[in-house]
Amino acid sequence: MPVINYPWKRLDDLQCGGKSSPSISALMKNWFPWAALLLVWGLIIVVVNPRGEFMINDDWAFVRSLEAFRSTGKIAVTGWGPPGAPGGPSLLIHLLVGDLFSRLLGFSLTTLRIAVLTMGVLGSFGLLLLLRTARVPPWPALLGTLTVVGNPLFLAECFTFMTDITFASLAIFAVLFLYLGVKKASTPWIIAGLLLVLASILTRQIGVVILLAFLVTCWAHPSGAALGRRKMLFLGLALVMLPWVSYEVLLSILGSSPLTQHQIIHNILNIPKEKGFWDYLGFIFNGIVFFGLGYLGFFLSPLLTGNCILLLRSRYFQYFLMVFMVAVVFLEMAIVTDLIQPPILFRGNIIDDFGIGPVLLKDTYMLGIPRLGVISTAAYYLLASWAALAAVVLMILLFAYVRQWLQAGGAGADGDNSFLLFMVLLAALFYLGIITFTRFHDRYLIPVLIFLVIWLAGNRSACPGAGETFWKIIPGFVMVVCLGLWSTCQVHDFMEIKHSQKKAHDYALQKLGVNPCSMDGGFEFNGYHCYHNDFQPAKGLSWWWVSREDCLVTLGPLPGYRVLKIFPFQRYCGPPGAIHLLQPLNPEIPGG
Repeated sequence: MPVINYPWKRLDDLQCGGKSSPSISALMKNWFPWAALLLVWGLIIVVVNPRGEFMINDDWAFVRSLEAFRSTGKIAVTGWGPPGAPGGPSLLIHLLVGDLFSRLLGFSLTTLRIAVLTMGVLGSFGLLLLLRTARVPPWPALLGTLTVVGNPLFLAECFTFMTDITFASLAIFAVLFLYLGVKKASTPWIIAGLLLVLASILTRQIGVVILLAFLVTCWAHPSGAALGRRKMLFLGLALVMLPWVSYEVLLSILGSSPLTQHQIIHNILNIPKEKGFWDYLGFIFNGIVFFGLGYLGFFLSPLLTGNCILLLRSRYFQYFLMVFMVAVVFLEMAIVTDLIQPPILFRGNIIDDFGIGPVLLKDTYMLGIPRLGVISTAAYYLLASWAALAAVVLMILLFAYVRQWLQAGGAGADGDNSFLLFMVLLAALFYLGIITFTRFHDRYLIPVLIFLVIWLAGNRSACPGAGETFWKIIPGFVMVVCLGLWSTCQVHDFMEIKHSQKKAHDYALQKLGVNPCSMDGGFEFNGYHCYHNDFQPAKGLSWWWVSREDCLVTLGPLPGYRVLKIFPFQRYCGPPGAIHLLQPLNPEIPGG
């Protein structure tokens, strides 16, 4: 009888690194991570269901741009900002992906959502391939990939026509091709990687951080000399920077919105003037420490759990952990006994308290009525404490890595992986540094999460070493499964809200004959139908381009309104809910 080598049989596969890099065919022979990832995606898609002719978050602006692109061949304004700063993502590749899928499957919002979902699936398999190519063993590579897939920010954006996932997937493949080019000392691979970097920039301009990280690494790492540092600089300028700048000039000539009109650029320039020096320093510190490191620490926890276990060998870390746990216990006791009432803070805009959003309706967003899942203060600070601990572990690993890098004279202690690790860490730091200067949303952290997953999974000092047993990554898998289940169920619940919201829109437009701009159907609805950048909202009306309020779509009744019709939906996390279509009792005075 032949011997069957089950994928879980060899626990020594947990050792990080090896003497040589496996070929692509050898990587595919260990089928279990690939099959597991495919199964996970199948379950997610069945539960969430991407079908639905509705828009989510800012993707209404990109749908408008795609419609203009398909009808005129031109790229319209890429954002929805105020006069002087209407611009957004560079958008070109994102539009081409949407156009390709529309030609294959027919134009619909479901098709556009499937296009982005496909990019998300491909990106996750690209990440797994990158980790396996970097000699990360099967189980840790799968854990790292699922840490991204199960993340609520990444997963929620996969079911939209937003640019975040298109950009993230292109960034993953760009890093993969650049890494292969460095390993093989192959100019064609590097050219392919740089073209993918250009594609990422032509989706979201901030993709330039990958090019910057690659060029800086070429100059700082010994492998850069073998590649030819001046040659790499020339290729980067010729294949990436020159085409990008030419594209931005073309946008300006065609009357679209180049980088100079990007809302983020204007925010970066204007926020320091608005806040003053000290308030601005507090703004930066708050963005980096409380939100940047907090969110990243929490979402990287599946990979950091094993490191936390290993750090327990250190007496200093044991002392720190004891003090930290005592402080958390006292904090929780003070909250439970109402001695203190600290605020619950979220960065926005995907994670909305205990649910996923954003649900941009007048009652939930403008009036702040809590009609979604609400997390208790004690539970919030328990999770925040874990996020803080994970952030501390992440910083310890970062300092250890920098020390090893300096001691090794730039080559690092990770052999072939040292170029990759330094590059993705620089990309993460450059990216985080840029978004910190503005009022960034939580979804902006998706690329940083991906870069740090690559860094953690491929870093020998951050990975359980030889002799570590399988059980030490079991807590990570438990965490990623729990987070993935929560994310999947919450995205399902969010999509159910959108389905019912669409029914309310159709009823108002088709049955009641309401003009789209004379009703408040929510941000996405009014943005798509009624946006113009010099709009001035009337008092009492939502700012999202509502001219009149003949009808109002909400998640519940409001005083001063009569209920015209209710559209129920089911939740996996929480009780059933319903979208309400309301009409003002006094049409001249919103709210009666």
